[in-house]
Amino acid sequence: MLSSTTIATKKPTLLHGEALAQAVASISFQFSEIVQSRRSFLAAAWALRRHGIICLTGAASDQDLASIRSDIHNLLADIESNDLTNLQDIAYLNLPNLRVLKGYNNFRDADRPVINYRVKRPDGRTGSDAGMIDIFHPERLSINLGKRIQNCLHETLIQRLLLVSSMNRMRVKCRNLYLNQGVQDTRSYHCDGRSLKFKSFVYISDVNELDDGPYCYVKGSHRRRRMWWRSATFNKKNELGPFEFSQLQGAEAISLFAKAGDMVLSSQKGAHCGHPQHPEAKRAVLVNMYQR
Repeated sequence: MLSSTTIATKKPTLLHGEALAQAVASISFQFSEIVQSRRSFLAAAWALRRHGIICLTGAASDQDLASIRSDIHNLLADIESNDLTNLQDIAYLNLPNLRVLKGYNNFRDADRPVINYRVKRPDGRTGSDAGMIDIFHPERLSINLGKRIQNCLHETLIQRLLLVSSMNRMRVKCRNLYLNQGVQDTRSYHCDGRSLKFKSFVYISDVNELDDGPYCYVKGSHRRRRMWWRSATFNKKNELGPFEFSQLQGAEAISLFAKAGDMVLSSQKGAHCGHPQHPEAKRAVLVNMYQR
């Protein structure tokens, strides 16, 4: 018989091979088709409502992606060379050894970009995403980045899609740029609270294998209240975080492999996580959060 600790930490089965290909195919749509075809648009909205996640292939242009990658390269070069004069004038820099701003709400509501290096938790708990650079409001770093990012996010179209799918008007709450470099201490399966919330993820770089650190999701978990309550009850008894999906035994998860320019759109009420990376892997993703 399994102990409660073993059950609490057991992850869902991660699909692979043909099973994964079929699962991802059922939620994948060409971005150009949902723009041009009402039928494809409605099919994507319905799939998002049912499964909690869809993939829109080819959402961002090569030109926009190349420009964003170039700006990211220059930004990281300045930080690594400790040439911070220009950055300090336009952004808050939360470096590993110097924290100038604290708390998610302060990052989200900041009056300028926040370049936040995630570090290990002081209490030693896992799931810190240590090593990840999380840039809040990246569109404010430069006029060029602002233009390119807006081109990639397609906010008006995505808001229409979310309206049809959820029957609620959603507004942009925060934009982020995630830069993962060998991030291994990732958080296990969880949700971002129980309120209605969606995120779009535009891949700036290819994510082809598990070592790259793909986004993982349990399809349909945003609607499975019994799964949620089973985890919530266990979490309360065992002093786990309230939004951890600790009871996923028997469930199946998909890993979203995608090419640069693809967009993943998901309900954050569903069970999701980022897969740990290989120490030398890199991944860049543009993220948009939508809430009522």
